[in-house]
Amino acid sequence: MNQYLIGIIFGGLLISSLGALSTYNLEEKKPTIKSLIRDFIIGSILFVLVMQLLPESSTSLINTITSVIPTSIDDIEIHVGVPTF
Repeated sequence: MNQYLIGIIFGGLLISSLGALSTYNLEEKKPTIKSLIRDFIIGSILFVLVMQLLPESSTSLINTITSVIPTSIDDIEIHVGVPTF
């Protein structure tokens, strides 16, 4: 379930950002909220379809994306004892 949610968000953000960039560059006007939401929904649906057709490749892509994005700060080390300089 977690893979699908990340896939939905990734696909929606990818297609809506491409649509916003093309609207801004080609038509030289700001994209509307309606077009951004439409592109987000289209991108989400398309990525879910890709996830159904190519499950191993899409899982590998999602794992790569999630490994790049830091999600926690559990890697902080606390040293106790006498300091060594």
